[in-house]
Amino acid sequence: MVRWTRSARIAPGKFIEAIKWAKEIVEFTNKKYGSQVTAYLDSFGEFGTLRWFADFADLATLEKQQHQLNADREYLQKVSRGTEFVVVESIFDTVMRAI
Repeated sequence: MVRWTRSARIAPGKFIEAIKWAKEIVEFTNKKYGSQVTAYLDSFGEFGTLRWFADFADLATLEKQQHQLNADREYLQKVSRGTEFVVVESIFDTVMRAI
């Protein structure tokens, strides 16, 4: 099992918009690609940090979905709209494997 996660800090004054946008990305991805992406908001630690999670059977499956998303104009438009709501320099992806 492989877990992908993306984190991003919400831009000042954009809390409500960022939450709506994060949910929109989840709904779009899950509906169109049958994914199981979930989104969370940090309650402690780095408050105001959004996190998306998705599990994949293996790296090949993750890579396949990443290629699909990177070729999807509608998805890319939705994601790029997020630059209004998050601190771009704070976006960070992590891929982990189960042990």
